Amino acid sequence: MMRSICCRRMSGFTYVDVLVGLAILLLLVPAVMVFMPSLNGRTRCGGGNRMKCASNLKQIGLAMLLYSTENRGHYPRTTYVSGPDVKPTWGTGTMSSDPFAGPDPHDVTAAMFLLLRTQDITSEVFTCPSSNAERDTYGGGTNAAINRANFTDWRKNLSYSMHNPYASDGVIKESERSTWWTNSMSAEFAVAADINPGVVGAGDNVLAPTSTSSSKDMKLANSNNHDGDGQNVLFGDGHVEFVQNPFVGVQRDNVYANKRGQVVASPVDATDTVLVPTDD
Repeated sequence: MMRSICCRRMSGFTYVDVLVGLAILLLLVPAVMVFMPSLNGRTRCGGGNRMKCASNLKQIGLAMLLYSTENRGHYPRTTYVSGPDVKPTWGTGTMSSDPFAGPDPHDVTAAMFLLLRTQDITSEVFTCPSSNAERDTYGGGTNAAINRANFTDWRKNLSYSMHNPYASDGVIKESERSTWWTNSMSAEFAVAADINPGVVGAGDNVLAPTSTSSSKDMKLANSNNHDGDGQNVLFGDGHVEFVQNPFVGVQRDNVYANKRGQVVASPVDATDTVLVPTDD
């Protein structure tokens, strides 16, 4: 005799179940709203913006390479005056039309601006989407980059730092001049990166951490562009990498300061990266 197999019929949701579900949702909504600002902030500094930022630096690297092919292999640099203690500057000579006469000597942002004057690159490329920077409109109207020698307001129009190409006397040996600040630089050399956070301001001190500091302490030395989580770095071979600390120089030194622990300073040797300006 065969037995028939019966399936138990599942009952649907009751009115009480629905009310309980709605009550849970009502309790969860306020908690979600509390976390929304934090989530929005993470999105702003998250993967998509980091990729766009990396793309910007790659375009800057390509523009530097093209500039070098037009200038006997040399990367951009404006007026240099030799001396025993050459200090970089930035943001000078904005309204001048001559990049080699208007800005002060050793102006790093004027050197970067040469790329806007000479290469097919837009001012938007110099603004990280995770920062508050705005693209330079050169004063509006027909006042294009060719009529300027520097960013209109580097604090508003620039999100990146470049290696200080103005070395003090005796730093670059004669045997090193053919490869220093040229398209023959070491592949590991940090050429540019998200802007240097400097040493002024809440939570900013590029000199405080060491290479073995905790990730929490390392935030003091990381760029503010990405909420202190790290920075995109453009290296000598053209590749860009997001790193979680600034100790990524040729000899794993801090790229936001020279090897003597100075921020607004000249490099101390041909392998020393000093990325400026700072956002102090």
